[in-house]
Amino acid sequence: MNSVPGGALARLVAGGVAGAVALAGMTVGLAAPAHAAPVAVTTTLTDAAGNAIDGYVRYDQLQADGSYTNGGFKYVADGVVSLALEPGTYKLQFGDDDGLFVPEYYNDKATFDTADAVVVSGATVLAPVSLVAAPTLSGQVVAPDGKPIEDASVSLYREGDTFPFRSFSTNSQGGFAFGVPAGSYKLSFAASGYAPEFFNNKPDLASADLVAVGAGGAGVGQVVLTEGSVVAGRVTGPGGVPLERARVDVFPEGNGNSYSDLTDANGVYRVDGVRAGSYKVQFSDPVGEYLGEWYADKADRATADPVAVGIEQAVSLDAELALDPNRRVVDPATVDIYGQVVDSAGAPVIGAQVVAYDTPADADRPEAWSFVRTNRAGQYFFDELDDSTEDAWKLLASDVLEREEGQYDRLDRWFGGAQSYDVAKVLATSTPGANITLPLTGGISGTVTSESALPVDGVVVSFFDEKGNPVNASSGVGTEKNGTYTTTDLVPGTYKVQFVDYGNYFGSGVVVRHAPEWYDDATFAKAKTVTVTSGQTATGINAALGKDLKALRAPEIRGKQYLGGKLTAYAGVWAIESGTAYSHQWLRDGAVVGTGPTYQVTSADKNERLVLRTVAENDGLSGIALTSSQVIKKKPKIKVSVTGKTASIVVKAKKKQAKKIKGTVVVKKLVREDEYGAPVYTSIGKGKLRKGKASVKLKKLAKGKNKLVFVVTFKQGKLGDAEIAKTVKVKKG
Repeated sequence: MNSVPGGALARLVAGGVAGAVALAGMTVGLAAPAHAAPVAVTTTLTDAAGNAIDGYVRYDQLQADGSYTNGGFKYVADGVVSLALEPGTYKLQFGDDDGLFVPEYYNDKATFDTADAVVVSGATVLAPVSLVAAPTLSGQVVAPDGKPIEDASVSLYREGDTFPFRSFSTNSQGGFAFGVPAGSYKLSFAASGYAPEFFNNKPDLASADLVAVGAGGAGVGQVVLTEGSVVAGRVTGPGGVPLERARVDVFPEGNGNSYSDLTDANGVYRVDGVRAGSYKVQFSDPVGEYLGEWYADKADRATADPVAVGIEQAVSLDAELALDPNRRVVDPATVDIYGQVVDSAGAPVIGAQVVAYDTPADADRPEAWSFVRTNRAGQYFFDELDDSTEDAWKLLASDVLEREEGQYDRLDRWFGGAQSYDVAKVLATSTPGANITLPLTGGISGTVTSESALPVDGVVVSFFDEKGNPVNASSGVGTEKNGTYTTTDLVPGTYKVQFVDYGNYFGSGVVVRHAPEWYDDATFAKAKTVTVTSGQTATGINAALGKDLKALRAPEIRGKQYLGGKLTAYAGVWAIESGTAYSHQWLRDGAVVGTGPTYQVTSADKNERLVLRTVAENDGLSGIALTSSQVIKKKPKIKVSVTGKTASIVVKAKKKQAKKIKGTVVVKKLVREDEYGAPVYTSIGKGKLRKGKASVKLKKLAKGKNKLVFVVTFKQGKLGDAEIAKTVKVKKG
């Protein structure tokens, strides 16, 4: 949101002090006694072409000693200025919200000292105020793909200053424009998910380029923000052997974020999103086979060579680590239990932790007696277990090191494949080849778009088991700027996926969000399940979110849909129930004829269909659903009786001969309610209505109570259709 021009207000305060000194001793137009009844002071605020301006007016009141004091400040909307001032003498200043115009004092004066003194004794209409356009500094902030970045922060520094003069946010098109006095300035840019920078592509204020703003303004064009620079390279051992799962840490020399990554099977690491600055880089081996070092070949942080990282720069740093002479060397003759830890894809787990637990008589009190780490072949060796009096062990293997982004997690397992101590297999102290396999997790990925098929970022994607329990390990997975999401830490099984957009703030401060949704429907009960397999990702689990709340069970018109009847609105069931407010309108031929939850049918509704318009609102979301009544006619008198499996229907109506009453009768049986509480029927009989009578054979009547609905539809005439509910009890036998 663009701020009120603080520079103008600061000058205004200073001008007020100067004015107080210059006007000391003046006796013309002294202030009226305090608490006099206020009167209206009005005018208009426009640009040179007469277009209304949103802005502000500030007024200072003359005091008895000749000085002016700040009287107040008021916003101006749509160019209409309206003040309620006590009688007295004032000076007024006008400006706009965005600083695109030069502030001025009434009437067309540049300073407080030269401003006209306005004497207010009654309702006062001032001359129109027209502001002159200020020099404008403008530009656009975009992502590397050219997509505008909304709500990016743009800060403006006067030449030589270290604190911002003014700050603004970009609009929906990434644009910014603000009026400034002519001069030289520096600019900084920042946005969520992007590395901050100074103009033009500079890492700090000191090195930022100056922008000269003349009388005609200036533009800086497109400013491209990136997610940061890249520090990448390769870590090897002696002879150039690639080291997998070596650790690389990038530490800032001053304040700021640190970064880290583990090498892959080729010894390659890549640290993304690094902000410009000076860093020191450490290379280490979590497995403990190689000596760590700092760049370049330095023993510690103090002596490490600093690494300069610029804007949008790729920095390449390699390291060769020496074998640690104090590394653990296993004597085969002393090994008690040994084996290999692999994942379910067969890859050795480097640096896994294997813990040996004892097996006491009291199984509720086991203790971890010893632990070791696997080497780069995934092998582990225990050689101290024979020091214990125990001769039976249970082993737990865990992959405690970080995984590369996008890789699957490895689940902890006990020897024998168990997930708990209680059912884990027991090993003797002398056990060779005790191999352990860690299952890989699986994943789900997809894309979230809007109703306009545009990507929606920041949507929270959550995962639930089929009983509705949330999967905590995956809470908070969000969509990227391109609307995509991926999670790879799901235990194999079946899941339901929910998409919730908590909304982003526009420049106006309004939260814009979409209605939540489940895959591939609007509710948990009807959502499709997604099967997750170990070591695989279920792709294409997409969602298209709309800004409208959805009615899952349509609103209904209840009551007597006949002349003289009273109708009641049922709001239905919506995608969000808690906190949802409903409003209703009743329409005839498109015109509103009633509001509220009830409506009294009148003669004006004869032979018309009424439409119920229901609006649901919840925390910035809203939805509309329409429901039509039947054609409004007279209410018939209908008698229904059931004998055995035959139903008899008799219809009567005033001033209507029975022989002219024709139509159909459909009998439906209630079989259940759906997940929204709506009745679900099955047809059990149908007949024709002739001369006001019908006989219908009923099928599918069960023993006990049968809830039936008789739907009577008339052919033409003056009678309205009807539904008659009746419970029929069938005796046993």
